Amino acid sequence: MSSYRALIVDFGGVLTTPLIEAMDRFANAVGIELQDLARAALGAYTGEPDDLVTDFETGRISEGEFSSALAERLQNLTGRRIESEGLVGRLFDVQIEETMIDALIKVRASGLKTAVLSNSWGQTLYPRERLDEICDEVVLSGEVGLRKPDPAIFRLALHRLEVEAPTAVFVDDHPGHLEPAAELGMATVLHMVPARTLADLEALLEIPLL
Repeated sequence: MSSYRALIVDFGGVLTTPLIEAMDRFANAVGIELQDLARAALGAYTGEPDDLVTDFETGRISEGEFSSALAERLQNLTGRRIESEGLVGRLFDVQIEETMIDALIKVRASGLKTAVLSNSWGQTLYPRERLDEICDEVVLSGEVGLRKPDPAIFRLALHRLEVEAPTAVFVDDHPGHLEPAAELGMATVLHMVPARTLADLEALLEIPLL
């Protein structure tokens, strides 16, 4: 039997359809280039300092403040006026990836603990009631004041689950977020498509998921 006791997963892009697809649809809808949108919104994920994004993700500024600032940044970059109202929801118009949700339910039913660990862009994107039903813990950066890749947020998730790092598996679609988890001793899975992730988890957890 597997020695793992917990499965921790990212939300956006893992339990949902791909974020990049949603961003591409948004860029097309407002008439800007995807690469410009990525420059404006995702610099913090490529190693560039970006207080706007990190402050939002750690709950230091509100969604309204973030949306206004991001809309202004996009307009300055592209020359296109972007409506700030509802910007985050329009930007990340994703659907729940039901196969991944079903896998999480199966993993929990087998006796393992489950958690979502996510860098949050506000709270409205998360189906909290549903997540609370299938997860032992939901750790959102905006609520705890920490964000990936800070090792502290991984330690917090492990503490809440009451498990040690070597007994936990972490799944994320961003390679840079897997590194600190691995350094703590967690097993990691890079999510690209559900079928591949479920196969990897089956091999690690020894639980039928496909």
